Amino acid sequence: MASPIITFTSDFGHEDWFVGVVHGVLYDLCPSARVVDLSHAVDPGDIERAAFILEAASPDFPVGTVHLAVVDPGVGTTRRALAVHSRGQLFVGPDNGILECSLADPDAEIRSLTEPRFFRLPVSRTFHGRDVFAPAAAHLAGGVPLESMGPRVSDPVRLARPPICWADGRLEGRVMLVDRFGNALTSLTTEAIGSAFPGIAESRLEVLLGGRHIQGIARSYGDAPIGTLVAIIGSSGRLEIAQVGGHAAQRFGFGKDDVVSIQAIR
Repeated sequence: MASPIITFTSDFGHEDWFVGVVHGVLYDLCPSARVVDLSHAVDPGDIERAAFILEAASPDFPVGTVHLAVVDPGVGTTRRALAVHSRGQLFVGPDNGILECSLADPDAEIRSLTEPRFFRLPVSRTFHGRDVFAPAAAHLAGGVPLESMGPRVSDPVRLARPPICWADGRLEGRVMLVDRFGNALTSLTTEAIGSAFPGIAESRLEVLLGGRHIQGIARSYGDAPIGTLVAIIGSSGRLEIAQVGGHAAQRFGFGKDDVVSIQAIR
């Protein structure tokens, strides 16, 4: 039997001991687990960015993976703790929208974590990542049934996402985040673009962002000279705006929530 995989995403950073002790709890309760750190560089309290990381990364993991996500500004309050089964995987985290990619699945099974026998006791007021979420993730990875974790939840907190819309002959979305390379990742997916412009070659599409017009969707960063602004479908299946060999966001002033649109070249 393959060792279970637990991914871990948080805003804990690496300067303190928080990530390390969560690893310790995971290995203590599920010694056979393989823990994969997706990111701990999320800005403190940035739930939306952590949710995007989960959405982008989870499809690349096998069925049975447990995804642990802790960005929890409401720790110690009455906010619920959740475990969700979605598309053959399990997701564990606070009920604040961070698990949006799993909650968007109409067939998701959502449970509230209410069973103290699956916690690390005593539960601290400020570190539920160690005392609630990590133990639950480890127990689930070790084979504890989801239904043992607590009652069903029918009203989880959902993360508001800007809609993709069609207006004036353009498909319109938003910049979701800027990555460490300065690329602007957008909400426009391959599927949305294909549905909006059936039969139209990518070279016949024009991308508009921040007053800039980009002709065509490139096949690779190397399709254009250094310094050129390009549009490309990134590894997460979303439209990205990048500067070849540079930091597009810094040079052109792109940022989160900026409007991006695509239209056919006439």
